[in-house]
Amino acid sequence: MTLPRMTIRPLTTLRLALPLVAAALLAPLPALAIQPYAAVTATYDTEGADDPGLKTFLESLRKALDSSDATFLKLAVVKDLAIYAPAVGFPDGAAHGPLANPDKHESAQRLDEAAALMGSADVEYTRDDLDSMILDLFGTALEPGTIGKSAIAGGKLCAPAEPVFDRAKALAMAEAADVPPGNLWILSEKTDFHEKPDAKSPVVETLPAHAIVPFIEGSVDVPTDSATTDAEAADETDGGEGGWYSVALPSGKIGYASNDASLGFQAVSVCFGKVDDNWLVTAVIVPSL
Repeated sequence: MTLPRMTIRPLTTLRLALPLVAAALLAPLPALAIQPYAAVTATYDTEGADDPGLKTFLESLRKALDSSDATFLKLAVVKDLAIYAPAVGFPDGAAHGPLANPDKHESAQRLDEAAALMGSADVEYTRDDLDSMILDLFGTALEPGTIGKSAIAGGKLCAPAEPVFDRAKALAMAEAADVPPGNLWILSEKTDFHEKPDAKSPVVETLPAHAIVPFIEGSVDVPTDSATTDAEAADETDGGEGGWYSVALPSGKIGYASNDASLGFQAVSVCFGKVDDNWLVTAVIVPSL
């Protein structure tokens, strides 16, 4: 079973590796005994995100990205930059502190270490490599354009905004759908789910953006008698990159949709705080494989 693509956009290496890891988490499932369940929608705690000083600081970071100015980004981090590395997948509910810093590295050197986490542990990166990875890290974090408080980073304001949801209800949803919690993902947009993997089949349920859904299959074979051909489905899914996937719906039915743009519970993130009344980058979140 292949995993639905995620709209998390980490650095190149992680972008390639995350689907492979998550695919391993989504083991092939036997026949499911799906029961109706209470829908769960993720929210976002954006208190403080509209601070004028923070907005100005974010704009300066975006300008640095536009001009590929890694030096500016390295100067924008605090001396004791914290690095968080939560495991990819459904959150375990435990509080995890930042990674240890036994060598007492500071500022730009610490940012180098965060960027290097996005690549392979056995690779020795050049200065140019690291600068490119730093630019990619910040670009990934700021691309969604959202900011919110992060439980992973101890309540810091981070970009992108981190989902807030009822963990117990989400676990109950997975149990009702007869799938492991690792199959839960977040819809990034309002989505129509069809009776069959066919755009011409009836829509059985529509779920809102940020709904948490239990994925069943991330790549569904389109039946040969389907009214929509594979080529037609590809045309509807951004140049053939979409395909059909199936989820367990709150009604207890199985629904099909194409052009998956689901979100995981963790994302490469940059976090902010005030130091001497100036906004700076105080933490980085790099999901671990």
